[in-house]
Amino acid sequence: MVVDAFEEEFAKALRNSAELAPDLPGEMLARVAEARGQARRGRRRAASVAGAGVLGVALLASAGHLGLAFPGGDGDKVKPGGPRGRITGTYMSQTLRALLPAGGISDEQGFGIGQMAMPDMGPTAWLQFDDGHGSVQVNLSTDRVDLPIGADTPGTRCEDPFDTPIESCDRTVRPDGSIVVVTKQLPRSPATDRTWIATYTGTDGRHVRLSERDFQPNGTSSGRTQLPLTPEQLTAVITSSTWDPLFEDFRRGATGRPTAPEPVLAAPTNLLATLRQLLPTGVTPGDPGPQDIPGRAHLPVTAADRTGSLLVQIEPNWGNAEQRNSFGSDSNQHDLVRAADGTVSVIRLTGTSKGQPEPVHYWQAEVLRPDGTMITLSEVNSTTWYGAKPGTPVLTVEQLRTIALDPAWVR
Repeated sequence: MVVDAFEEEFAKALRNSAELAPDLPGEMLARVAEARGQARRGRRRAASVAGAGVLGVALLASAGHLGLAFPGGDGDKVKPGGPRGRITGTYMSQTLRALLPAGGISDEQGFGIGQMAMPDMGPTAWLQFDDGHGSVQVNLSTDRVDLPIGADTPGTRCEDPFDTPIESCDRTVRPDGSIVVVTKQLPRSPATDRTWIATYTGTDGRHVRLSERDFQPNGTSSGRTQLPLTPEQLTAVITSSTWDPLFEDFRRGATGRPTAPEPVLAAPTNLLATLRQLLPTGVTPGDPGPQDIPGRAHLPVTAADRTGSLLVQIEPNWGNAEQRNSFGSDSNQHDLVRAADGTVSVIRLTGTSKGQPEPVHYWQAEVLRPDGTMITLSEVNSTTWYGAKPGTPVLTVEQLRTIALDPAWVR
């Protein structure tokens, strides 16, 4: 399936929004976004990225409606109708604490099975860990993924540096087939806080994610370049057999992949070749760098004194019948056009959030073809998606639409 920027951008927006409420763990909301995003795989669009900020604020404003359990409540209180068992909030907190090296621990909280109303989330725990040189926010979350694990399984591949500023990423396939990914994320200006993330995906469907973030309870960061928990220590926590009882009891998901074959997604190299051929006269493509996410590719472009980037995504069998019928009816679309053959195209102009559409940071053309194929072509005034800024883009929106409508994408 297509892996796009939505989940990570949405998650980061939620983390940033959560800083407005010191008692609220931003990583918790980030995992809600990721869980919901995983459930919606195959129905994502890059337009969601630009609206992530306002969604984060909206979630904070209506946290009660999400049914989330937050600090200050009873971490061992089971939601009505939820299962009762050994995997409680206390179990999560104590287990995480026991797996960490010596250091100061504060502001810890955990929630076990049945203690959160969000059904897509497994047990979780978080705390502040201080190695004597300042504390970091440590967040652990668990989940189950469909089997068998594959290239599209969330958390099993390195992030694209076009989407997220990263210092390094190490991906290891272990002898038993399980996958560990350790990512060192760089701060996004003007922030100075780094985040290191380790994810473990087992062949039995278990998924454990541990992050440490240079973030203090008062909302500041130390600006340190080396965080207290090393990649080896992060890996030891997420791969520990101590979590076995959790996954013996937490059985949601991991029901197996559908028997029907999933559509074959175009390789990035093929998408880039098509995109280069369709560029208007006077627009020069740059070096796209290595890319390995099927169905998705990005390309730097220049024209005159302007430089930007194009992001193309192709999704066969997009959405369901209801979504296809209502495509283009939302309030964030501009210049909807229906062709005689049933093809629908829309233009979207978005600022840093849906609540703040101006100035425009993202220009996008979306085309839904009669066979259900979605072609999305987005543009930013930057060499990275996260560096989007206002200004005059390299391509006009009608040029974006013309490229996205070209039949070369579905030949």
